[in-house]
Amino acid sequence: MVASKKVFTVFILLFAFASGCAKQVPCYPPEHYAPNPGAPYTAEEVRILTPKGYNLAGTLTLPTMGAPPYPAVLLITGSHPQDRNHLQNRRAPVSYYRPFRQIADAISRKGIAVLSMDDQGTGCSEGDPLENVTIQERADDSRAGIAYLRHRNEIEGSRIGLLGLSEGANIAPMIAASDPSIRAVVMMAPTASNGYKIEEYQRRLMIDERSDLTNDEKERALEKSMRGLDDALIRGEGGPWFRSYLAYMPLPTAKKVSCPALILHGDKDAHIPVEHSQLLEKVMRSSGNDDVTLIIFNDHNHLFLEDPNGNISGYLDLLRHTNQLSENVLSTITDWLNLHLSVK
Repeated sequence: MVASKKVFTVFILLFAFASGCAKQVPCYPPEHYAPNPGAPYTAEEVRILTPKGYNLAGTLTLPTMGAPPYPAVLLITGSHPQDRNHLQNRRAPVSYYRPFRQIADAISRKGIAVLSMDDQGTGCSEGDPLENVTIQERADDSRAGIAYLRHRNEIEGSRIGLLGLSEGANIAPMIAASDPSIRAVVMMAPTASNGYKIEEYQRRLMIDERSDLTNDEKERALEKSMRGLDDALIRGEGGPWFRSYLAYMPLPTAKKVSCPALILHGDKDAHIPVEHSQLLEKVMRSSGNDDVTLIIFNDHNHLFLEDPNGNISGYLDLLRHTNQLSENVLSTITDWLNLHLSVK
């Protein structure tokens, strides 16, 4: 029972979309997002007006080398309330993991501007709690970010790329499919099925880590868990985000993406099987997109941290020591964006 409680605790801290979770991400002052001393870019606090009339807080980095206008990348967070650094919870050791700060720094050092935003109702952003915002509405928030970039004189509006992590990797293709002027898309750990199937997979994973159950007991536990989900949905439970997550099918959208796409996945991803990225690559190529690159990182988990097993039960210990994206991941992203955004 101890092992199962540990798995549950880790899942809640890292991935459970609980009401009030956004309160765990404070509104940090602009200097919190300032670049490291000597960085070849500046960081500006910005506000982006959304279609619903909310202002989202964000940071826009602008290179100091070369001459504007610069290409730009919009970063899109995953499914839980997170700030512009992709911080989900200020409690250690979860707070040590801030992948978008690393990514923004690496991209900006290559002469590419970066816009990252606090999620709606999170950090310094206005709006509803994110559990009340559908995936489609989240995409509209990102579109507002793109519109903001195109109104900045320092940005070349025809050279804008998108980078999304987890659910953000599904939102990025939604935008690119409806906006053919998007130059490039980076999809980190995307899904190829609806959230209902992902929910089943993740629940099975947690149950399988329980050493106190036989295989038959594990199957019955999974059936009971999914039946409980079905019953809750029939009773009308579950907020707008959760229901949109369960229903959204990524493959039809992926078929419509015509711009270059980079798909990244860790082979030890315990949340989204690597086969999802393989299927997305196949579908996108078969639909006529001949510039799709899939890279699978050995011994990397869903967080794109080096991890030999990927078990959810080991995440908290891992985050205490290995909480930085590997240089291999960062260089893969920056080199590909450098090429496809035609940095001068």
